[in-house]
Amino acid sequence: MLAEAKQFVGLHARFMGLDPGEVDGVLDRIGTLDGEGRGSWVGEWSAAADRHVRAGKPRAASNLYNLARFPRADSPARREAGELAAQSLHTWLLRSGAGERRTATVDGHEVPFLYQCGPRPDAPLVIMMGGIVSLKEQWGGFLQAIPRTGSAVAIVDFPGVGENGVPYSRSAGKVFTAVMDTVADSCAADRTLAVALSFGGHLAMVQSQADPRIRKVVTVGSPISRSFTDPAALAAMPRITRAALSHTSGVASDALDQHLSELALRPQEIADLKIPVRYVASLRDEIIPQDDWREAARLHDGFHVNAFDDVHGSPHHLRETRVIILGELLRHGGRTRLARLVEQLGRKVLRITHVPTASSHHPR
Repeated sequence: MLAEAKQFVGLHARFMGLDPGEVDGVLDRIGTLDGEGRGSWVGEWSAAADRHVRAGKPRAASNLYNLARFPRADSPARREAGELAAQSLHTWLLRSGAGERRTATVDGHEVPFLYQCGPRPDAPLVIMMGGIVSLKEQWGGFLQAIPRTGSAVAIVDFPGVGENGVPYSRSAGKVFTAVMDTVADSCAADRTLAVALSFGGHLAMVQSQADPRIRKVVTVGSPISRSFTDPAALAAMPRITRAALSHTSGVASDALDQHLSELALRPQEIADLKIPVRYVASLRDEIIPQDDWREAARLHDGFHVNAFDDVHGSPHHLRETRVIILGELLRHGGRTRLARLVEQLGRKVLRITHVPTASSHHPR
């Protein structure tokens, strides 16, 4: 799985804005996913993070500790790396004043999250959640960026990842509700936009059916239905993805397919979604089959797709993805004119267009 791990980290390193030369240098020194010493995955990434700690760069160190515990905290050294990622980001928060740590409670689990209030008390809320391998600390920069678009922001780990001990299941979407409840005293949590990537997007869609405060979901490469049920898609799923899903769900590998089938949104559930979904798809996605999002767009009139000729997460179309997300953030924060300008520039300069799909009009 080492080759798969290196490929996946290339994607996350791009999202984090890490120095490509440093990333390539660390990857060249790694010879095994196992162990803890020199040449091991956790050893080399942790050593790189330690150097940034000594240089007084805690946010960069947090990102590198994040990669050290990739793809899951299944050993003492990886668990320590995850803890150091959180500690380093907290150090950055204290120095920069960019935000704070708060805690929500979900089914008896205390779930820490990062929070920054908006520019006014009635600012709407944005909840950010990554997928099955990324820590919330990876998205720390949004604590400064999103309030500038007019919203408050909360960043929380995906279930079973980082400091979120709630196992991944349909009911785990209650973490969105718990976060909204926790910050409702300082923002308009009844107007929440979920920016939830990959498997986080699936969970946001599920929870939107139970909590109408989620007004819209923006996601990149989210599984919806067939990713969980199609035998061919399950067989083609990378081993590292299956291992991470088994870990986050708390189920044995031989019981994983049955567990995943229970997560799938059924056709009527997709049709009955009461919120719009903005979906960034990848035409060569190794995890999400095209039929998944194409079917969702046929079933739900509010399902809008932008597709790129790329692999999972569209790592080679980061500019386009960022423009799409920025437009949605500006619109949600009430910066409608600026949102239109950003979207127009995206269409003209980056040629961002929606994927045309045949809608089936269904009763609401």
